[in-house]
Amino acid sequence: MKKSDTTVKAKESGLFVILYDLFRSVKLTIFLLILLAILSIIGTVIAQDATRAEYIQRYGHGLYEVLNFFNLFDMYRSLWFRAILVFLMINLIACSLHRFPGVWRQITHEPGKDGLEDSMLKALPYVEKVRSPILAGAKTEEEIQYYFKKWFRSPRRMENESAITLYSEKGRFSRLGVYITHLSILIILIGGLIGSQFGFKGFVNILEGETVDQIYERGKNGEIPRPLSFSLRCDDFNVTYYDLRPQEKQVKEYISQLTILENGKEILKKTIRVNHPFHYKGLAFYQSTYGNIHEITLGMKRKGKEITYLKAFEGAMVPIPDSENLIRVLQYAPQVHNFGEGVQVVLFKPNQEPQPFWLLKNFPQFDEKRGDKFFLTFEGVTSKEYTGLQVTKDPGVWVVWIGCGLMILGLIVSFFFSHQRAWVRIPKGPGDEIVLAGSVNKNRMGFEKTFGQLLEGVRSLGKK
Repeated sequence: MKKSDTTVKAKESGLFVILYDLFRSVKLTIFLLILLAILSIIGTVIAQDATRAEYIQRYGHGLYEVLNFFNLFDMYRSLWFRAILVFLMINLIACSLHRFPGVWRQITHEPGKDGLEDSMLKALPYVEKVRSPILAGAKTEEEIQYYFKKWFRSPRRMENESAITLYSEKGRFSRLGVYITHLSILIILIGGLIGSQFGFKGFVNILEGETVDQIYERGKNGEIPRPLSFSLRCDDFNVTYYDLRPQEKQVKEYISQLTILENGKEILKKTIRVNHPFHYKGLAFYQSTYGNIHEITLGMKRKGKEITYLKAFEGAMVPIPDSENLIRVLQYAPQVHNFGEGVQVVLFKPNQEPQPFWLLKNFPQFDEKRGDKFFLTFEGVTSKEYTGLQVTKDPGVWVVWIGCGLMILGLIVSFFFSHQRAWVRIPKGPGDEIVLAGSVNKNRMGFEKTFGQLLEGVRSLGKK
């Protein structure tokens, strides 16, 4: 029984080591980054969150089914894309944990009490020896301390029977710059995952004076309504143009005056323009588009009854009074085959195929040819401006911003600071050599310049 338990533990330990070696591999990091770059290119080439009809029209039914099977139309919210991000996070954590203990030992390592020993000189990259002044003593030590303070930091003093060692160190924690950067990447990835899981992007078109309480998300299956916990009203919409030729119009700016309502009460009024959104309850509203929409007035006539008027916007559907029939307004045309204004509609009857046909304003009796119990006329059209808003929710955006700030800090620490150490061993007896030693983890050229200035200062003592 004990041998069996030992075997199981050995297998578990072996599997853990294999997985740990895999995830701490730099090759895995490079592979994941290249894979994410390729997928990002694919996500740019293939439009995301379009409708199923648009995809089939672009790629054909067969290719659509293949791409849809791999969820390439909503790639950034797919489970496999999130899994790749999670693998990258685990890889960064494993790489950091593998190297961090050694770096931490270098940060927390304190020099020996006996100062600079001969055994240390073999491991240090910078070692110089200078002939000691004949009368080496307190004055020499004081002058070397001056040079230390000038080029490094105030040194720490260590003394033994034969020599005095002055030791200075700066930038000890600059070795953590890489790990700060790694942590920032992890935070950014976490923020992205939060945003993809709990965030969304939608749109809404609001007519002047109208109020809406829901927005719409685009997807393969069409527009999906998403209710709001408040109402949004467009009080006014204005478009301004540049002063060009009379026949030319170039848009300068378009602005929406919006009001937030809750329980019928006005809570907030806000003016938004392009690139100047406003935020409310975690939602960001961007001015994205504008346009005109036609409101069509139709007349319905039955024998022996007065005319009934119906109003509908383009694309909307309205019921026919006193029947189970529906009528949808498809489009308005200012000119239909030289017959003047017209509107295309579709009539829906139970258990029958939809019937599309045109109604002409100049020929009000045109629809009587259908021979139905009622006929329709095109009475008129009015044009109304609407503002198009893009509405987004991204609860992970502040996490991403924190990660970006931390990344800037990590890059500054990594590139502009270095861990520098310098020793000067001053002999107590006459005739011995003053030994200078130093080390640096990066920016060797800058350290060599500073170390050379310290060396020149020490050499100048022997000339006095």
